Amino acid sequence: MPDAGHRDGAHSITLTNGTATRTREAAPDDLAPVQELHRRCSLRSRTLRYHAGKSGISPAEWRQLSNPERGTTLVTTPAERADHIIAMTNVMRTDQKGVGELAILVEDAWQSRGLGTALAEHAATVARREGHHTLTAAVTASNKPMLHVLERLDATPTNTTGPVLDLHIPL
Repeated sequence: MPDAGHRDGAHSITLTNGTATRTREAAPDDLAPVQELHRRCSLRSRTLRYHAGKSGISPAEWRQLSNPERGTTLVTTPAERADHIIAMTNVMRTDQKGVGELAILVEDAWQSRGLGTALAEHAATVARREGHHTLTAAVTASNKPMLHVLERLDATPTNTTGPVLDLHIPL
């Protein structure tokens, strides 16, 4: 379960199989392990996350994602391997005051263990702390696991035309 009392600001998540993970804010020097995360993810996982088969993140994109003025990017590692990123969560600012955008990428080998759900719940907490009243997420209609995760956060579709659903999550 989450442990907010860490001195380093990391958030602990224990998965359904008992494995401990740690989630922390991303730093500029996390680009290489984030690139490794992308290489370990299947084309399907990257396509569901980016709505295209994006193979990685450029240094310029990483500078934006890891810039606190643009939002918060979190990285998750196994508790015993702080250098091995297994998930990336983004809570980015939008042009609408109080509205953030949520996106999550979980390495294939770590899916279906409760990590995506725990990261979405933690992202909602982060968003509230940053003053957001709503999160949005653009999710491919075929991404049933992510749609299920977001339903648990009371997400409602605002646009259901086409292959990508626009969802709003009230905070």
